[in-house]
Amino acid sequence: MAEAALVDNRRALIAVIAAVTAMAVSLSLSIPLVSLLMEKRGYGSDVIGLMGALPALSFLLASPVVPACTRALGSGKMLWGALLLAAASIWALSLSDNIYFWFFLRLMIGLSMAVLFLISETWLNKIAREKTRGRTIAIYVSSMTLGFAFGPVLINFLGAEGSLPFIVSSLIVLSAGFAFLIVGDQFPDLGEKSSYSIFSFIKIAPMISAATILVAFFDGSVLTLLPVYGVKNGQALEMAVLMTSALLAGNILLQLPIGWLADRFDRTKVILGCGIVGVLGALILPFVVLEPYLLWPLLVIWGGGVVGTYTIALVVMGQVFKGGDLITATAAVGMLWGLGSLFGPVLAGVAMEIVKPHGMPLTFAVACTIFVLIAALSLRRAGKP
Repeated sequence: MAEAALVDNRRALIAVIAAVTAMAVSLSLSIPLVSLLMEKRGYGSDVIGLMGALPALSFLLASPVVPACTRALGSGKMLWGALLLAAASIWALSLSDNIYFWFFLRLMIGLSMAVLFLISETWLNKIAREKTRGRTIAIYVSSMTLGFAFGPVLINFLGAEGSLPFIVSSLIVLSAGFAFLIVGDQFPDLGEKSSYSIFSFIKIAPMISAATILVAFFDGSVLTLLPVYGVKNGQALEMAVLMTSALLAGNILLQLPIGWLADRFDRTKVILGCGIVGVLGALILPFVVLEPYLLWPLLVIWGGGVVGTYTIALVVMGQVFKGGDLITATAAVGMLWGLGSLFGPVLAGVAMEIVKPHGMPLTFAVACTIFVLIAALSLRRAGKP
């Protein structure tokens, strides 16, 4: 009986990770594709930026209602409904050039993706074994990051014109359904009520909340603005673009070692160490931006360390929260992610204009320092040396 349950859990883990990776590829293909097409059709950067903010807005809008909807409808119906809505909305982008129709569709894509990611992360934490939770979450984060990195590459093969890229993107997200078919009707029971509200999560779990906002800030601003920062500091355009690739490489390669550390040592100390890497990386970057032998290793370690804070935050969340509290916690994390993604690029962009040319890394160093202080305080409250 126990052996059968273990096989079911492994099947579910494979399904969740495969589905989320497919969704990440589709999302990272369709988002830049829409931006490129809008630029070609003469829309200003303000309109393109507003369109780009919709995924973050979607997470802010959807996250608070996901727990209640999941309790009412069940996780299986929610996942399949969101999957079909995402696939249909991405395909519909090829049907019309009307900008208002595109805004509506992008909002629908964002809302459906929020549901898919939030329920999938809850499911993952629910079935992960405590002994290997760190490595399980690390594989999930690495696979998802790999998916986000691969999506834009497909544009080079598919082109940015016509309906083909949107059809392919729609089929990719639809392929996540094959992963769900693997588990049959064994979707998680997330119908238990939570003992707290989504808005009280920040008070209950300040370290997890801070890690989420930090990595959302990193994902939305540093990854976006790093090529611009490189060019402003004398890097050739081709090398500046590769700086983002180096960060993503760190995100992918270092999560499993970080997850292993989280399974072997105190997780609060591991997340604190990741935060310190984030501070040091941001402070060192201005001094090595034109030193390739130092820059590339720094970017790999910096990217991996910063994203490691989110990996460990998910691990701690699954360790601490159970039952109905777990989906509420995951929904709160989704809402905080939307908040960080929405305002992060704006703050970093303004900082680059005010403190030239190093405003972006300095702003992130301040954000990382705040996180380190919160993590250190959490460690002290737990009474750990």
